[in-house]
Amino acid sequence: MADEFDDRNLRGTLNAWRESAEQQAQREEWFWARQRARIEARAAQPRVRRMPMLAWAGIAATVAVGVALVIPGDNKGPATGRVPAKATPQITAKAELSDHDLMQDLEETMNSGVPDALQPASTLEQEMEQAYSAKTTKESK
Repeated sequence: MADEFDDRNLRGTLNAWRESAEQQAQREEWFWARQRARIEARAAQPRVRRMPMLAWAGIAATVAVGVALVIPGDNKGPATGRVPAKATPQITAKAELSDHDLMQDLEETMNSGVPDALQPASTLEQEMEQAYSAKTTKESK
């Protein structure tokens, strides 16, 4: 089988590398002292942290999008040859709540302890706590 992995060559290469690493490690004490001093000096130097170019590009893109959204513009104006239709006033319906209903809703919200959007997460958390306490009870018996 020609496709078999020949590990003899790999073992020889790894053994040669190991011997080379051991020879490199056999240095005089002054070499290691100099290495420690260089590392300590480099660690003690204050680093100037620059913001990467990609971060600047992201910030510039965000600012450009923000400016484009803030500046009012009409894309369907005279440049397209169409005259924009007059905007029809939109009628918004307001749900009338009595003070009593508003206070009841407020009381329910305050007593629930969790906003409506997080209620499913609260239920899940309670179920996980129950499962954990049941598991620990079984393990302790």
